[in-house]
Amino acid sequence: MAAKLYISVSKNDIEMKEFILRFRRMVVIASSCFLLGVTNASAQKVLRKSENMRPVWLVSKTPETTNETFHYQLVEAENESLEKARHDCLLALSRYIEQAWKISGEAETDIRMEQKNGAYKESSVYNFHYKIENEEINVTTTKYDEYWEYVYYPGGGRYHCYVLFGVADVPAPRFDRLSFTRKYGVRGMVRSLIVPGWGQMYKGSTAKGLCILGGEVLLAGGIIASESLRSSYVKKMHEQPKHQQTYNTKADNWENVRNVCIGAAAALYVYNLIDAIVMNGRKRAVVHKPVQFAMYPSAGGCKGVSFSFNFLRFYYLKNNHENK
Repeated sequence: MAAKLYISVSKNDIEMKEFILRFRRMVVIASSCFLLGVTNASAQKVLRKSENMRPVWLVSKTPETTNETFHYQLVEAENESLEKARHDCLLALSRYIEQAWKISGEAETDIRMEQKNGAYKESSVYNFHYKIENEEINVTTTKYDEYWEYVYYPGGGRYHCYVLFGVADVPAPRFDRLSFTRKYGVRGMVRSLIVPGWGQMYKGSTAKGLCILGGEVLLAGGIIASESLRSSYVKKMHEQPKHQQTYNTKADNWENVRNVCIGAAAALYVYNLIDAIVMNGRKRAVVHKPVQFAMYPSAGGCKGVSFSFNFLRFYYLKNNHENK
């Protein structure tokens, strides 16, 4: 009888050891996946960037237009300096317009300058003029937003510049007015309420969201496994009264493990909800009512006059576009 009891206890010890080993393997695998993601991210060698996270219009989709007089277009370019990269974005936009409109000819770009508080700055409006024999085609564009990264290569660093433009489809476009925000309100919290970490991933913090989700999964697994072992020892207490004290101690130990996992899971879930509603996410666009585009000076009812005019022109040929 004693020998049979000894074998039974040994089997339970083996089950516990196997559970601990499986749990450790799960932790090691999850940690390895996380470290692999961090290693891959650091391999990109992005030394500087204009914002902490790429905006929504760059990583997922551009905003929806409210009318059919224009469309959004994303262009990108890279160069050794930021100003050159920005200029190359204009060249890329011009090439896109040529392809979209099936234009072949000399191109001229007007860059408007605006006066504000006595200082001049480059406007967000760019006018592309294409001369085809005796015909001239004018295409108006507006710059909405910009994002750049400085990436280091073995031969030196280069700026990667990404710009969101609005491109006219008619002579008098009604461009949407966009504002940008990093606030998401309750939308992030609602997602994290359903699935822990979903709100963080929705707002752009993918690594944080995966860590929260993975943590909840591991803790849930710990709760289920520890409760299963606790129940097993409680059952053995009734089946083998002579060793009730030993099984009771083990049942209490696994109950403590279960309670710790429950508390940790609850704390992580609460943190997940608070973080989803409080922390900022990727910069996203908020579309406002469009206004009629105006090419001329305007005076309002306020004490002052605002105006804009053509200050500088860049001329370049289509052949130069193709060579760059």
